[in-house]
Amino acid sequence: MTETMGPAAVVRAMIMTQSDDLEASLEFIAHDSIDQGRQATREDWRRKWEAMRAGCPDMEVTVEHSVENGEWVANRYTIRGTHTGDFFGQAPTGERFEIHGMDMVRVRDGRLIEHWAFAEPLPSRR
Repeated sequence: MTETMGPAAVVRAMIMTQSDDLEASLEFIAHDSIDQGRQATREDWRRKWEAMRAGCPDMEVTVEHSVENGEWVANRYTIRGTHTGDFFGQAPTGERFEIHGMDMVRVRDGRLIEHWAFAEPLPSRR
């Protein structure tokens, strides 16, 4: 049950289910949340994740470190994949990539209510 999961466990569960079961992953998002300072519904999250998967179908997110403090969890992560389609406005390169990022996620009652993130840009085509 998500209500008993701490923030880091919610983030891990969300990441683990994104590629196989988008609906299950969306259950970890509050109906109304904040993503990068903007109101976001579950449908907004769905569109974001589908666009990311369209640009990088083999995308893999690895949480390297998590630190919890009350409702908040800070994560350092690595994203790996092949850039085969538009990815946040960048034309596909067809090349594998690895980028690093950090985010802060606020979780209440087992659901993400706020998300802030920063990640390296995708490598340019050589």
